[in-house]
Amino acid sequence: MLDKTHKQLKLIYWSCVIIMFIAFVLDVLYTSKYTLPTENTGLERWGIIITLGGIFASLKLLHPRLNESDKTDTETALRKYFTKYIIRLTALVSVSVFNLICLNLTGIENFRYLAFLSVFALFLCAPNKAHIESETEI
Repeated sequence: MLDKTHKQLKLIYWSCVIIMFIAFVLDVLYTSKYTLPTENTGLERWGIIITLGGIFASLKLLHPRLNESDKTDTETALRKYFTKYIIRLTALVSVSVFNLICLNLTGIENFRYLAFLSVFALFLCAPNKAHIESETEI
C-alpha cells in the first residue's frame, strides 16, 4: 500500500511539474512577443505578497504531518497523508497559475520572476518515501 501511494504521489507531482514548466515557457514566449507591459503597481504588490505568502504557507504550514489521532491504522494514515500532500501541491500550483495569469494579462517582468520562483518551489515538495513511512508509522 505504501509503494502504491508513493507511486501515485510521484506521478501526480511530476505531471504537475511538467505541466507548470510547459505553461511557464509558453506563457513567457507569448507575453514577450504579443503583450505590451502595462503599469499596475497595486496588482504587482499584491502578487508579490500572495506569491511569497503562498509559497511559505505551502512549504511550511501545509507540510503533511499526521497527528496521533490520524494514525489509527496504516490505510487511514496513508489516505490522510495523501490528502494533505495534494492540498499542499494544489496550493503551490494555484500560486503558479495566479502568477502566469497576471503575467499574461499585464506583461510585467516581475510576474515572470514570481512565476519562475513559484514553479521552482514545486521542486521543494517532491514526495519522499522515507518521509511517508515515518509519518504513517503506527
